[in-house]
Amino acid sequence: MMKSGILIIDKPLRISSHDCVRTVRHVFNTKKVGHSGTLDVEASGVLVLAINKATKLLNYLNQDDKMYRFRIVFGVSTDTLDHTGTISAKKAVPSNEKIDQAIAQFPSDYAQKPPAYSAVKVQGKKLYEYARKGEAIPDVASRDLTIKRFARISPFVQKADGTVEADFEVEATKGLYVRKLAEDLASMVNTVAHTSVIRRLKAGDFTIEQAVPLERVHAALPLISMNASLASLPSVTITKKKRQYLENGRPLSLPLNAPIVKCLDESGRLLAIYEKDGNHYTAKNVLT
Repeated sequence: MMKSGILIIDKPLRISSHDCVRTVRHVFNTKKVGHSGTLDVEASGVLVLAINKATKLLNYLNQDDKMYRFRIVFGVSTDTLDHTGTISAKKAVPSNEKIDQAIAQFPSDYAQKPPAYSAVKVQGKKLYEYARKGEAIPDVASRDLTIKRFARISPFVQKADGTVEADFEVEATKGLYVRKLAEDLASMVNTVAHTSVIRRLKAGDFTIEQAVPLERVHAALPLISMNASLASLPSVTITKKKRQYLENGRPLSLPLNAPIVKCLDESGRLLAIYEKDGNHYTAKNVLT
């Protein structure tokens, strides 16, 4: 029987999120593998993969908050906003106290413009395709994000070249570019910066402690059940009498008032996702 469920990968550096998808497709001998929340090639950490029927849940999993640990190098900026890019500017670094003050004052409601080196599409092309060809970067609307926590977690280190480094953690709603966050923080204190390390520690309820190194993935690896992967959603057990209605995707009258509901069988297996529509619930994803 085809395995379906969620697999948490610890994505290594220097490969893309899609490279991880390709590897897992090969291991599980299926084309139905997708990921929730792209990680940069030069970032590591939690990558949520959905396998077979679980790919229908990606839209729900992709709404989750993310947590990152990263290093900022103040005093030097690059065109890619990370350590792989070409140096674009150098500037004096203000006092440690001024940087800490900027972190404390960083807005929780944060409008962030995607960086030039990103996969955001404009007129059928990704922004990084414009950037790599030296073409004018089209204007892109800012994304409204919420910064839930932003903190420095290591001492500042003064380097021989005049730059200053420190490690940080941030928790934010989906869509955050950590590289751009570093640039925006530096701008608040009239300097420049780039990231040298980015690691995702958490995506929704999934943590780095659950993550499996890509090289250790094998077909016998237990997957997180589809029900467990949506632990925050309310659920209702569907009787045998109502199950036929569910399997045909028909509306259901359910004893709940939540916007999204998991429908389970008597054993706790996820059968479908239903969303409230007036006085009834309508099927969005039937997994039987």
